[in-house]
Order: sequence, then structure tokens, then C-alpha cells
Amino acid sequence: MPEQMQPVVVPERFRKFLVTDDFDRYGLEPGRPTPTPQYLQVELTDLCNLACAGCVRAVHDSSGGHLSLDAFVALLEQLPDLGHVSFVGAGEALIVRDFASFVQACTERSVFTSTNTNGLLVRRRLQPVLDAGLGLLAISVDGADDATLGRMRSGLRRSQLSTALRKAAEMTRQRDTALSAAVTLSTANLDQFPAIVDFVADHGVTRISVESLHHWGEDKTLNAESLFAAPPSQVVPHLEAGLARADELGLQLSIFDYSRLASPAAGRAVCPWPWDASYITKDGDITPCCIHMESSPGNGLGNTHQPQIDEIWTSKPYGALRDSFLSQAPAWSSCEDCVYRMEFGRV
Repeated sequence: MPEQMQPVVVPERFRKFLVTDDFDRYGLEPGRPTPTPQYLQVELTDLCNLACAGCVRAVHDSSGGHLSLDAFVALLEQLPDLGHVSFVGAGEALIVRDFASFVQACTERSVFTSTNTNGLLVRRRLQPVLDAGLGLLAISVDGADDATLGRMRSGLRRSQLSTALRKAAEMTRQRDTALSAAVTLSTANLDQFPAIVDFVADHGVTRISVESLHHWGEDKTLNAESLFAAPPSQVVPHLEAGLARADELGLQLSIFDYSRLASPAAGRAVCPWPWDASYITKDGDITPCCIHMESSPGNGLGNTHQPQIDEIWTSKPYGALRDSFLSQAPAWSSCEDCVYRMEFGRV
């Protein structure tokens, strides 16, 4: 039997770490979109102080643009039932000097907020954002030594990441803000996963989320480095070595159901994004998910300036995209072979 057809059996001790799919995780049902978006991923800027190998910024130049606070508040006013805004995009949110004002606008409306950061600006910029009520801070940790971080994070040094983790742990200790390490694994850093788990735990961080590297838009180049591109026999031992360390250390960790690595059905999974979530670019363009953060006429569904976002959410183009997943033939070529669908879609 070819290796890709041999099922991967997840040991019972690791099942507690698995996210079955995002439909289960967020209480969604394929074919039944929420009345309005419940989750927005919002790009405040496309400026970043790094150009990481797995990011769209490594291949596409930044425009230097920012989403205006007025435009964001107007968006919030259109969505009174919104539950969560994640300030994550093609740039580093902490670069935006009035980031705290965006968070405060959400806090005043009882909207949960989160952001991911590479950590470089934690000491200088995080305090007012925490004061504004940030709910979750995730720091990207894609290596545990300088060589790996140099490849994965554009030359970020272990000492810099260590400082960021320790400072963030200190700053959030007496707050309601949760702190997590966001780990993106690929064939380039998979062997470091156990060391990454130890590194995170050594800095007082007890939560870890794990995903695979994936592509951006029509450019599928990075998929060749995803966990789904390698034989499961080369991936699973490293994953389970890291999960064993998380188990021994009592960490709270979430990872996709990696038995999918050997499942042909994973490539036909129904994408979870268009049923309750949208991605908003710095220019107000609306796309179905972060894969399409470089919005273009081919992968955009509208703009927050016109018409209202609830009209875009219920528009024929959005509906056609949703329906295409139910037929297992995505309407957009950029959605084909999507690693995120393989990880967290409904099989």
C-alpha cells in the first residue's frame, strides 16, 4: 500500500490536542452561514519590520498603507453582533501607533480582540494595547535557535524572541489577556518542534497553537514546504515528539488532526471560513480569508466603503463561493490545494 494511503493513527494521549475541524471548534454548520460575520481578521497595515520566508511580505512589497480608525469604527457599527476581531494581516499590527484605539473601539462594544506579533515591538508598544483590553496576544515562535529563526523569521535572533516572550509573560500576568505561542511548522523547521515547545515553556507561556505553512492567493509555491507535502513517516515522528513534550509539561496545545496527512479526503474538505468570517485588508477590501490578503479583482468580494458589509455577506458571489465548497469543487483556483482547508475544513 502506498504510504500516502496508509492511515495515520493518533495515539490516545495526543487526542486532547487535536482540533477536529473549525466547524466543530466554532459551532458552525456547512451550508448555513451566520446572518452576519461573527469573526473578522483585520489588516491594520501591510508594513512589517521583518520579511519572513513564510509570509506574503517576503515576495510582495509593502505599500505602506494603513486602515483608518474612522473606517474601522464605521465597520463595527455595521456589525452589532460581531464577536471577535483578530488584528492580523500582511503587516505587524504593533507598528500602528494608534493600535490601542482600534482595540478600545472593540472593547467598548464587547467585541473580543486578538493579535499576532513577531515580538520585536512588545517592550515599546504593547502596554497601551493591553490597557485598551486586548483579549489574546500570540507571539510567533517558529524556531528555538538562531539558525532556524534566521531562515523562518528573516534573521530574528533567539535573544530577541526570548526577551519578547519574557516581557509579554510579565505584562500579561495580572491581566485578563491570554498569552499564546503561534507555531507555524514546515519542512524547514519541523525537526525543531520539540525544542520549540521547550523554549516556549521555559519562558512561562503555557498555550501553543500549531499550524502548517500554507500558500498565499494564486502563488502555491510555499505549499511545497507544508507538512502535507512530505511523507507522513517524515512528519509524524517530529509532531509526536513535540506533543509528548507538551504533554509532559502540562501545556495547553491545539493542532490540526494530523491523521489527515495521509487522507486523500483532506484535499476535498469544506472550507470553514466563509460561513462566519471575513478578512478585511488595509484598504477595506473584503476577501473570504487570509489566504487572499493580497486582494485583487479575482479574489475580492467587495469593499467596506460600499455597499454595507451585510449586503456583501449575503451577495451572490459570496453565496456562489460557499456553494462551490459543498460541491467539493472550489469556484476559485486560489482555494484549490489549500493547506488550511486540509487542516481545519470539514472532511
